Amino acid sequence: MEHSRHVFRIALVLVVAISAFVLLRTLFVPRTYGDYGPYRGGNVVEQAHVREPRHAGSDGCTSCHAKQAADRKTGGHKAVSCEVCHGPSGIHVQAGAVKGKMPVDRSYQLCARCHRKIEGRPEKFPQVVLDQHVPAALETGVCLQCHNPHSPKP
Repeated sequence: MEHSRHVFRIALVLVVAISAFVLLRTLFVPRTYGDYGPYRGGNVVEQAHVREPRHAGSDGCTSCHAKQAADRKTGGHKAVSCEVCHGPSGIHVQAGAVKGKMPVDRSYQLCARCHRKIEGRPEKFPQVVLDQHVPAALETGVCLQCHNPHSPKP
């Protein structure tokens, strides 16, 4: 009988600790936490109001760059957004006016991100072993010597 008092005390301490944990978690963890994984869901809406979106997608580029858009639509990069290679459109255009020069990544590393030969990629996907494919030294612009980036077939 004497030991049952110790068990009761331990059970009471555990119940109080768990209740305190649940209460504190309810008070300090925002309601929208976990809506989008381990993030506070309300932050998505807050950031949309605080920061102007910088990405417009490929459709935002086609109004001014029709030739490149047509090349891209018929070429092998039709599924690739313009902003993958050129960066966010907010650097170039804001509120319909040209704000600055658009950065262009001409490095072979950009092309290699998708086209370097990796065993896990589908066989139909165009892959190259860079050392065998490029006769010259790997340097900036080496892919662009033979390939149009908007329609990359040589």
